[in-house]
Amino acid sequence: MGSKLMEVSRDQWPALRDLFAGDRKNLSGFDLIEYFVNYQPESSYESIKIYTTDKNWITHGNYMLIHTLLSKNFVYFDTVKGCLEDLKGLLCSLNLKGFHIICGYGERYKTLVEEYWQYLGRDLSELEHQGTIVYHLPSSEVQKWKASSSTSLNVGYLSAKHADLVDQHWAYRSPDSLPLIRGLLEHNVSAGVFDSQGEPLAWCLRSPHGSLSHLHVLADHRRQGLGSLAVRFMAKEIIATGSEVLATVVFANQSSRRMFEKLGFKPINKIYWAVIA
Repeated sequence: MGSKLMEVSRDQWPALRDLFAGDRKNLSGFDLIEYFVNYQPESSYESIKIYTTDKNWITHGNYMLIHTLLSKNFVYFDTVKGCLEDLKGLLCSLNLKGFHIICGYGERYKTLVEEYWQYLGRDLSELEHQGTIVYHLPSSEVQKWKASSSTSLNVGYLSAKHADLVDQHWAYRSPDSLPLIRGLLEHNVSAGVFDSQGEPLAWCLRSPHGSLSHLHVLADHRRQGLGSLAVRFMAKEIIATGSEVLATVVFANQSSRRMFEKLGFKPINKIYWAVIA
């Protein structure tokens, strides 16, 4: 099984991105490709490639993006109006070796991932679709927010110098996750809630998909609304760019789900990750 790979040259990535402009709530569409359009790998251990099924990609939008970082491959894919069978053939043709993660695929692609898993010779009972709820914040909700009255806290941007701190507290931390965190901080908006000495007490990042991610509040400062402060800052920054404000929350994280819903976020979808080691 497989299709002949056709690489989309970097100068054509904006045209591929624009095919998805009609649905900015799609986490594997416009904002994801836009993130990588503006992303420049800074070392030999990192690369970004986009493949498609044929020269008519401008009509159907089939694509598969591979972000290689150290020993891992992060795989993203979608189509505007192409055939799922073609996407499956494209995925199988990549011939990826070792650890890779299929990132942020929707319900309609679960069968595709399952067939790919079986193509690799794996037992389907061992596949885990690691799911998250997609929340959307209507821009009208932002107008209802009142300004913070705190005088001892400052909300602003994080920088790459905070990558170690964010990585240390990330639930999915691994021996080589630090470069991933650093890339998010360097290539996307982020928020930190800082004390009077300028030390971060809470933070929120934006994932390659464009959704809010890595929301964390240090243990000694929880239940003080700091997570909400970071999310509010991020929402205003994202709306200013013309994007939709989206967040992904794992099903079991009830505290984060309650916080987002209290702020006016509405659940609109589910997306999944599959780890292939």
